[in-house]
Amino acid sequence: MQSRYFKTGIVSLQNQNQSDPYLHVANIYFHLMNFVSYKWWGRYIYTITKPIVVKNPVVLELAAGNCSLAEHLSKLYKNYLVTDISKSMLNQSKKKLNRVCCDMTAIPFAKKFDLILTSFDSVNYLLSKKRLLIFFKEACNNLAEKGVLTFDVALENNSYKHQKTATTKGRAKGFTYFRKSIFLPASKIHKNIFTVKYPTGEIFTETHKQKIYSYDTFFDMAEKSGLYIVNCYKAFSNTKGKASSDRVQFIMKRKS
Repeated sequence: MQSRYFKTGIVSLQNQNQSDPYLHVANIYFHLMNFVSYKWWGRYIYTITKPIVVKNPVVLELAAGNCSLAEHLSKLYKNYLVTDISKSMLNQSKKKLNRVCCDMTAIPFAKKFDLILTSFDSVNYLLSKKRLLIFFKEACNNLAEKGVLTFDVALENNSYKHQKTATTKGRAKGFTYFRKSIFLPASKIHKNIFTVKYPTGEIFTETHKQKIYSYDTFFDMAEKSGLYIVNCYKAFSNTKGKASSDRVQFIMKRKS
């Protein structure tokens, strides 16, 4: 795959004037997520997709962040390309992966993919139904004829649960950070506000917003974009997902 795409490293295919939304949080993200077993997570995605994707699929991961999931999943799916809107996040990965800096709503490849995936609420960062629909249409247009799209989303119950641990703080590699989590039920916006202090003493704040869509919204978007839902699981399980789930994992295909 390297010869058909790019040499190992980061290629930027987005607007060079676009700001990096994880410029500061990228420095502490590994520490922030050290409770996650990415190996187990990668195995889960592999288990639910392998039976329905073609043999030796060409895989595109969108919003891959620091590539922690890709480092494990790319061992199971060899033809693997990672992308993220944040060059700072992609730079955190030490593994030799084909990495492209681009927006998940503007997929810049002519090649069709057998599997497109994105994880950990990445779809929730699309803050309007218009943007969400663009993403679904882009994914559909970039899927091969028998291609599969899979992603997870956070639902409203998840946001209410996170209010119980609304603040966290930590220290990593000389950086200290404080995170405040706020859910606004009226607008269905969930904010994570990070204050990051550098070893030099400089302090920066980043606010990351998610839109918490209703369960039915994803069915509507699939219908409008030429996709259909193969399965919807309660995240990290084989149990059927529902509106009351904290998080759900969708598997979709193109309509014939």
